[in-house]
Amino acid sequence: MTQQAKLKNDLKGASSPYLQQHQDNPVHWQQWNAETLQLARKLDKPILLSIGYSSCHWCHVMAHESFEDISTAEVMNELFINIKLDREERPDLDKTYQLAHQLLNRQAGGWPLTTFLDPQTLTPFFSGTYFPNRPKYGMPAFTDLLKNIAGVFTEKREEIKQQNGQLQEALQFVSGSVSRAEPSNEVTAKEITEDFINEVLQRADKDFGGFKGAPKFPQAAIWQTVFELSVNGDSQREQINDHLQKTLSAFADYGLYDHLGGGFFRYCVDEAWDIPHFEKMLYDNGQLIKLMAEAGHYFARGDWMQRVKQSISWLSEQMQSEQAAYYSALDADSLNADGHSEEGAYYVWSQADLQSLNEEEQAVASHYYGLADKPNFEGQWHLVCRNSLQEVAEKTGIHPKQLPLLIESVRQQLKQKRDQRALPFLDDKQLTSWNGLLLQGLFSAARQLGDEDIFQKAKMAQQGLQQTVHKDEQLMACYRDGAAYQPGFLDDYAYLAKALLMRLTFDFDRESWQWLIQLCEALWTKFADQKNGGFYYTARDAETVITRHKSWSDDAMPNSACQALEVLWLVSELTGKLDWQEFIEKSLHSAKHEAVKAPLQYPSVVRLARAFERGSEIWVLRGDLHQTVAWQEYLTTGQYSERWVFSLRSDADVLEQKYPAQEKPVAYCCRNRQCFPALDSIAAIKEFLN
Repeated sequence: MTQQAKLKNDLKGASSPYLQQHQDNPVHWQQWNAETLQLARKLDKPILLSIGYSSCHWCHVMAHESFEDISTAEVMNELFINIKLDREERPDLDKTYQLAHQLLNRQAGGWPLTTFLDPQTLTPFFSGTYFPNRPKYGMPAFTDLLKNIAGVFTEKREEIKQQNGQLQEALQFVSGSVSRAEPSNEVTAKEITEDFINEVLQRADKDFGGFKGAPKFPQAAIWQTVFELSVNGDSQREQINDHLQKTLSAFADYGLYDHLGGGFFRYCVDEAWDIPHFEKMLYDNGQLIKLMAEAGHYFARGDWMQRVKQSISWLSEQMQSEQAAYYSALDADSLNADGHSEEGAYYVWSQADLQSLNEEEQAVASHYYGLADKPNFEGQWHLVCRNSLQEVAEKTGIHPKQLPLLIESVRQQLKQKRDQRALPFLDDKQLTSWNGLLLQGLFSAARQLGDEDIFQKAKMAQQGLQQTVHKDEQLMACYRDGAAYQPGFLDDYAYLAKALLMRLTFDFDRESWQWLIQLCEALWTKFADQKNGGFYYTARDAETVITRHKSWSDDAMPNSACQALEVLWLVSELTGKLDWQEFIEKSLHSAKHEAVKAPLQYPSVVRLARAFERGSEIWVLRGDLHQTVAWQEYLTTGQYSERWVFSLRSDADVLEQKYPAQEKPVAYCCRNRQCFPALDSIAAIKEFLN
């Protein structure tokens, strides 16, 4: 019996819930590890690499059609070494093979990603996404494709070898792994900011908010930058403000938001933001909680703030682990009343579902949640709030002042009814990077809402991460079933470091400060390209497949190199450590030259470049915290994104050289690369600011 013939499905003991979903497939799935790759090289057998994630709808479709089918599995097992990969556990590999797909096909990829690798170099020679089990959508049957690809691999090895060499060079160049000569001319923050704003306004969907076309993704990094630019008085402020508020209202009122339980879905499939793809991801909710809290506070939108509170309640109810950190995602699919898996089954409604409400409540539900309109999802309703309270009052004859209590009663009753349904599949791995983004959202919401309970939730989550994924001064990317695994990526270090910096503006505890400094040192020694500027996505000692990625662009998550650079900048300003200054300037020079070509793809660069050009504003208050609390409240009132305020006790043994304690409380300010004499009263602070 050959070594390949001895293979069996090896996913039963996998750490990933997504891989475990495939443990009963007749496909002889293997995990990505040295042993599997060595076997493929030894047998010289092409690798079929299937990349997906647990809440991916089309991953489920392909699994049901092909991977659960015995005849398809037989072809796969005979012709390939089959590897199943969770893109959330190995985002580095997903980045590489998505980029390779784009280069091979001249179009973006997605999930499931189905790519075929040369076993000797791990370079893809053919790549696709979803393939049907029979010819349709203009695609061949999956088994026919498999046989053709295996034949090409056998018959055209020299051509494949030549193509692979070219693809490897292209990947190393496009991924940023190969250093390039930067133009000597300076690109200003003003230049890329104006181009960014113009592009936002040109693409703006003036009818529904967001950008024109469908599907519609929230793209939180873009709107966070738009918000901060509008707050700080950049050009075309009125137009930007109007469209930002229209967009955030669409997020809050239409189908992207879960109006009963709270939380935001991943995206909407239509241009009107009516129908979502029903998966909920932690990284989206972390970013949107932060954005909606800050914008809600600034624009005095109580309805947005209510969405923030409900979303945090949902996280506590359905997504929080025993360790106080948060799980990754809820699937789009769940069991319907007949016991069949169906997209959106947990969230959609029929008129019959309202029969438990009284007549007045039914009228309110119908007009407030859109059930008086035509069904909007396969003969049923996904709840959307397009009518204002005044419009609902006119249609129901109920006084507007009575409506909020009635709406809340309806919401609670419908939620209680929904809670009895089968919950969508929960991916219960805890990802450090996604928790880092959520911590940023929680700390921001606690600040904007003045909510001590939210701050305590954030502190508990931080402690949970420290106890689970922080081992021997190393950060791990994943945690599940009592074990931390997979050395951390740039996302993990950068997002968590930014969250810790935000936490220190509440209470400057020594443990958080020391952890932040450890993360900064790791960013500098493990990830920074100290010679050319920027950060690699993987650490120096990590596994490298084809290339190390180095990028300044944003995707569904904010660019982690920008967050890393921002943290190093602010910590260096706070501590007086000037070692990183040249690196920071070199990195921003490179980032701006990359961003100027397509600013909308680089919102984090636009935001950071503008902030750096304006200069930081850092306040350190020293003294009895009971005396300085009023100073801190005054300095943090309102929205001013570049002001960082830290309050330390007189006897705190951190930052004492640059900000020494005095006989009475003092406030130190360093602003726009200049430090000023200590101020000793609230009156002096007000006079200084004015």
